[in-house]
Amino acid sequence: MHGFIIRGIELFLRARHGDAAWAAVCAATGLDRRGTQIMRNYKPEMVQRMILSASTVLHMEREEWLEDVGGWIPRLDSVRYLMRFSGSCFEDFVLSLDDFHDRARVVLPGLELPKIATQMVAPQRYCLEIVSDAQDWYPVLAGLLRGMADDYGVLAIVERDEANLDVHIIDDRFAEGSQFSLAHDVGGAA
Repeated sequence: MHGFIIRGIELFLRARHGDAAWAAVCAATGLDRRGTQIMRNYKPEMVQRMILSASTVLHMEREEWLEDVGGWIPRLDSVRYLMRFSGSCFEDFVLSLDDFHDRARVVLPGLELPKIATQMVAPQRYCLEIVSDAQDWYPVLAGLLRGMADDYGVLAIVERDEANLDVHIIDDRFAEGSQFSLAHDVGGAA
């Protein structure tokens, strides 16, 4: 497992639940509590041990805290900016998820995120299938989609059925979205 995933879980646990929660997960998994290495490869079972340990430490169901991880990701400005390059509106962002796997590999070689197949089933309704054996990606993606909908100012319902995530955009002008401007972000040049 790419260290980027392990490091992301570490940062989430420390930021949202404190160093004590991180220390407890490290004690249960054998990770160094001083921190993980982003470019190191960890054994695939390490992330599963982290998920199980964090569920126990946080007294949360596995899917609940994984969805929290997904919802936390868009709150990181550097990640949010990268995500916003995917589309000028939430609907474009959802449609761009088909390319997410390949774009992630360009940014971080060796990072193996699952492929996402996006299908429009009706106007402003999408069905997303994650092509992966690991079912833990579904709650992470659900949280990410809810977080990005908020960032775009969109009211969207994200639900999981047996094998897919269903995204229904209820109101694409529900609230004012977060500011995002390439001109402003590179020094105010227009």
